[in-house]
Amino acid sequence: MQWTVVLLWLLTLVIAVLRWSAPQIVAWLPPTLATQVGPAGLSSGVRIAGFLVELLPLVAAAYALAALFRICSAYAKGELFRRETGVQYRRFGTGLLLLGGANALYTATLSGLLSMAVQGKLSISVGLSTADLYLLIVGGAVQMLGVVMDEAYRLHDENSQIV
Repeated sequence: MQWTVVLLWLLTLVIAVLRWSAPQIVAWLPPTLATQVGPAGLSSGVRIAGFLVELLPLVAAAYALAALFRICSAYAKGELFRRETGVQYRRFGTGLLLLGGANALYTATLSGLLSMAVQGKLSISVGLSTADLYLLIVGGAVQMLGVVMDEAYRLHDENSQIV
């Protein structure tokens, strides 16, 4: 399981490297951003800055995946009710919330970067996609699940002391 999480994150990182090092970068960009680039291409500095901006969602995804890995590892050991389970669910939810926000910030920051690089003037596109909204909703729900798991641990602990 741990290697799967690491491999998925590394695959995403490799795709980011490929995106920003590709000669035809337009083919690798989301359509809304690809229209800003045009046939001129991008300088090395803009490509490096774009790659750094792309790390925002990658870091949020890594945080969420790390929390999910800890939850699944505990479950694999048969440890369903632990003190840390609620905390890990809340961290996973926070990671999803951060990912939704980071995706929106990524698009806005990247649109500003590309407009400055290509047009010489700042033009920022701000939006929240349906996928970003779903990440925010699910992130909030998972955080609530963390509170439920805290209560489940408390009840489990209380019941184990009665025997």
